Amino acid sequence: MLERLPALNRASDDSVRLSRRRLLGWGGAAAAGLMLAGCGGDDEGDVDAGGSPATSPPGAPQSFDGRTITVALYAKNHASSPLFWQQFAPEGLTVEPQIFTSGSDMNRAMDAGDLDFGLMGPYNSLIEAEQGFRSKIICMCSREGIGLVARADRGIDSVADLAGTTIAVPPPGVQVLVLTALLDEAGLELERDLRAVPLGYADHAAALERGDVDAYIGTEPPVTTSVVSGTGKRLEAVYSTPVGDFNTAMWAAPHVQDDHELLAAVVRMQRDAAEHLTPGGENDPQVWRNLLVEQFGYPEPVSEAVLSNIGAVWDFDETRRAQLEGAGELMLASGVLSREPDYESLYLLDHLPEP
Repeated sequence: MLERLPALNRASDDSVRLSRRRLLGWGGAAAAGLMLAGCGGDDEGDVDAGGSPATSPPGAPQSFDGRTITVALYAKNHASSPLFWQQFAPEGLTVEPQIFTSGSDMNRAMDAGDLDFGLMGPYNSLIEAEQGFRSKIICMCSREGIGLVARADRGIDSVADLAGTTIAVPPPGVQVLVLTALLDEAGLELERDLRAVPLGYADHAAALERGDVDAYIGTEPPVTTSVVSGTGKRLEAVYSTPVGDFNTAMWAAPHVQDDHELLAAVVRMQRDAAEHLTPGGENDPQVWRNLLVEQFGYPEPVSEAVLSNIGAVWDFDETRRAQLEGAGELMLASGVLSREPDYESLYLLDHLPEP
């Protein structure tokens, strides 16, 4: 299951008609294909951070005495800033990235004490918080990274044009949440107005290329491969739902939540990694190229085009709170959640460093 590697539009209560049973059903049908694009045996621990040896940031503890921490992320994915943590780690702290294929598996590993930190989107994390999982948010990790793509030759120019088409739907997650909200705004419903085909992320681009589906909603950088090839074109408005551009937050496992020095160090590392990749909110093309092309093997045109739809972030501010709550509202309205989440109980934000 893992391998080791060094403006919000609020929906009404009945606005999303995707039941928990159907969401979970799609998840089961797509389980065989549940591998994020490129996920496999490639060793991503060789990321060239391109900097000098790590030094202790101002205000950080002098030494962590040879301590090692683990952090989970996905393979060859845009949300990969933890791969740069070691460059900014305080003296004596070693960061061990681990590749997972599922946010639920990350959460279970953290709850069991087998993993220290993990990046997760709002969907699985809110479901599992309702089920009693105890991980808490300490900062943000990535923005955007979602794409709704249609065949460029089938006259699909808007979400409304998806009526009567076939769309690839990934396992339950924020992408499905966004898709159902967008369809609802257009007066459409999955399985009623368009055919939904359960399909893992790694199979989306190929299915569109073959013409097996007319559209898909997926994750970056694979989405951009369809656009760059000319097979697909983006449909706008994916960030117009109450979820906004919230992609992944960084969560801390229960067993590290009382270690204030460590939490502060991790937030600093994420802040510095985010500023390395996306300084001042603008992506650094060369740093991203080193990651996406040299390390992950994506073509140069993809690494250039994807920069308009990704970004590394760290600050969990009021906008991020509103977006997480927006996701919770959609999930509650659709029956995925049985009660409104206690959002404040999910936050562990006292250790955010000054910007």
